[in-house]
Amino acid sequence: MQAIQIAKQLARRFGASIHLAHVRHLNYATDFVAPAPPIVPFSFVTYEQVGERTALEELKKMASECGVSSATCDVLSGAPPFDEICRLAQTVPADLVVMPTHGRTGLKHVFLGSTAERIVQHSSCPVLVTRGSALQVNNGSRSRIKTILVPVDFSKCSREGLRYAIAFANEFGAKIILLHATYLGYVYSSEGTAIYDIPGLQKAARKTAERKMRELVRSVNFGAVKFETAFTDGSPVNDICAFAKNRDVDLIITSTHGFTGFTHVLIGSIAEQVVRHAPCSVLVVPSHPQIRAANLAKSARATTNTFDSKQRLQKSAKGTTLTRNHRKLAAPSRPSPIHLNAGNEK
Repeated sequence: MQAIQIAKQLARRFGASIHLAHVRHLNYATDFVAPAPPIVPFSFVTYEQVGERTALEELKKMASECGVSSATCDVLSGAPPFDEICRLAQTVPADLVVMPTHGRTGLKHVFLGSTAERIVQHSSCPVLVTRGSALQVNNGSRSRIKTILVPVDFSKCSREGLRYAIAFANEFGAKIILLHATYLGYVYSSEGTAIYDIPGLQKAARKTAERKMRELVRSVNFGAVKFETAFTDGSPVNDICAFAKNRDVDLIITSTHGFTGFTHVLIGSIAEQVVRHAPCSVLVVPSHPQIRAANLAKSARATTNTFDSKQRLQKSAKGTTLTRNHRKLAAPSRPSPIHLNAGNEK
């Protein structure tokens, strides 16, 4: 509900329309195989249609309760949820994805991540992950955004994020704080002892960072937006989140660098980690939207082939009841766009 209310306020301010999306998702390995006898026969097609219709009715009811009855409601049947949402955003096409984060921790998060983080990783448009109360309506009228934190590393990607932040700050009359972390994580040996002149390296790194920050500020047009600069010497993710908490930041706007494959598994993205740990809402601007859009299109073609195979199976089963053997045969080795049970991913 919070994400919908925030989207409503942003849509009103920017004159945008709203699309509400729900992804019906299940785990085939446990949900699609028939239970032990006695088996209650059911129609594959009817079960799917009823589930989709029920989900759409609930989504429209939620839209009405939130005062956005004019919103377009989309019920998606696919897997994984983040892929369906990213493809819908590309099809609309959406200017911004607004969503909450449920957040997983520990080993479960290492393997599964969160839907919000995966959308941040794959979306071709900016993603706003809501958290806290700063973006909620204030006194029933408008959102309260006074301070926006923009982490920068002086790369082209972070410059794009800064330009987006300036436009956002100008709309809300907010102040921008540019933060750079001069992290020297390589100065310790495996035994934890210093192998370099740490004070000297920190002083040199800070001097270089201050020079690059002056160059960045001179190269960007802030217009009427007020700004200040800040520096830290610790881990970027920890320092960004701690700074946001200590300075009562309302919104963090950052960009991604786009690690993929095994590099992403090992290193991850600072933007995704900030989404996971930040005390406030985070707006992430994709660094390579064209590449992400191409990857989504490639994924859509692969999914279409799976969908066609599934449709042929449905057609052969239509008008008949599925036996236990039918259901085992229908269970794919990986998730496909056809689902039998309603999930709760949104």
